[in-house]
Amino acid sequence: MIPTFMAYQIAGRAMSSSRANIDVTGNNIANVNTPGYTRQRVDLNSISSSGYTEKYSIPKTTTGFGVEIQNISQIRDPFLDIRFRSQNAENGTYDVLLAGLSDLENIFDEADTEGLQSELSNFQEQLQIFSQTPTSKDVSLIVRTAAQKVTQIMNVYARQTEEVRAQQIYDLDHVIIQNSFNAKVKNIADLNLQIRDELIHGNTPNELFDQRNILIDELSGLVNIKVTALPEKISENLTIENLNISIYDSATSGYLGIVSNGQYNTLSVADTGDSVEIRMSSSFGPFDGKDISANFSEGSIKGYLDLINGKGSYADPLANENTFRGTMYYKSVTDTLATNFASLFNDLNTDAAGTVKPLFVAAEGTAITAGNIRISDAWLSDSAYITTTTSDLTGTGGEGDNILRMISGMNSDIAFTSDPTDPTSQVFFTGTFAEYTSGLIAELSLEVELNQNFSETAATVLSNLSFSRESISGVSLDEEGINLMAYQKSYQAAARYFTALDEAVDIIINKMGLVGR
Repeated sequence: MIPTFMAYQIAGRAMSSSRANIDVTGNNIANVNTPGYTRQRVDLNSISSSGYTEKYSIPKTTTGFGVEIQNISQIRDPFLDIRFRSQNAENGTYDVLLAGLSDLENIFDEADTEGLQSELSNFQEQLQIFSQTPTSKDVSLIVRTAAQKVTQIMNVYARQTEEVRAQQIYDLDHVIIQNSFNAKVKNIADLNLQIRDELIHGNTPNELFDQRNILIDELSGLVNIKVTALPEKISENLTIENLNISIYDSATSGYLGIVSNGQYNTLSVADTGDSVEIRMSSSFGPFDGKDISANFSEGSIKGYLDLINGKGSYADPLANENTFRGTMYYKSVTDTLATNFASLFNDLNTDAAGTVKPLFVAAEGTAITAGNIRISDAWLSDSAYITTTTSDLTGTGGEGDNILRMISGMNSDIAFTSDPTDPTSQVFFTGTFAEYTSGLIAELSLEVELNQNFSETAATVLSNLSFSRESISGVSLDEEGINLMAYQKSYQAAARYFTALDEAVDIIINKMGLVGR
């Protein structure tokens, strides 16, 4: 049996542990609405009476020495944390893609506004009228105006597409990289140092853990991350864990370190004109100044890179260019339309000597694109510059026959290439101009719908994971209320144990040996 007064220590420890449980429960209840708070619990150990000397002593019955408080720990499920952060990265990708593609859809929208399809249809209609009265000066002016509207709407599409791309680059650089990613990795590294210092001094920095977990959760929406904890032996009796975070590329299973205890690596955006690169400024690891764009498999940063660099079918597979249909793809699509549109009409517009008289030219440079296409100065100064008939050259046909050829060209299938003058140029589409523009709008609409479905699904899964994680780490007032009553009862029982001990000691001291006096 334990010494008489040792029992008071057992009772004291019982009251201390019950009081600690009451205090922790009260802290949980107080933080029921605190964002990022993780429910805490008291970890208790039973104090054994066995030891080295008793191993070789004469066998006898012994009791324990009560209970001790080992730690105040947080209740978290590491597996749910990993799943939540991985899903958060996927959710971040689709949110960015959906927003960017919706902006592009607004540019090419033909439902609420009259766009390129409408202007092409109007141009063809005016050509039809002109073919019936090819000598009419008034109708030729209308045709020229209709052609000018086609070039202007192409210019608008190109400019607005470039504005969407420029906005995406600005948001990626200033909002996502500088003000979010770099700030978060720095704050996490600073918290690592604070937590390490607290642990070395024997404290339990649960509130700092909560702050760090909030930042890690937010960081996981920007990029797919891997969180690891490596043990560090401080002394013979103390080992702590240092937290490291890496960018995880699911395609290659590669890792790029971004936080290592108190060190952190930052990112920067480099616009090369044709594409945007993400470069790492490294305080540790062999990544300083390197382009790591290919290492982003999920997260908001991945979404922005796809929107900014995605060239779709125009990507060069040998150069490992981004094959997502982003702003660069839709820019190329409208450039291809402008190039082939100008080529068709310029080739058909010849003079009596068979010399090509360009109706459409580039505002600057030599290559016609959607951004620089315009009607030629010659046509602008003389609406009759358009050739209405080629009967003098061919000996066949009649008045207005060349206008009919232009109309037929618009209604006939052509091979849309990036360079109509190069027979080896890649064919991206075969069909009419109406089919090309309809396909462009339908393709973009399907992309928006598809990514909206992905986004909604990802958000639903994320919400379910958040609920599952909250059911474990969050505070339930019902559960805490039950715990509070249970710990109150255990505290009262420990106090009653004190009273029983006091009565026993009173009997030993004041009443034993009085019998028979």
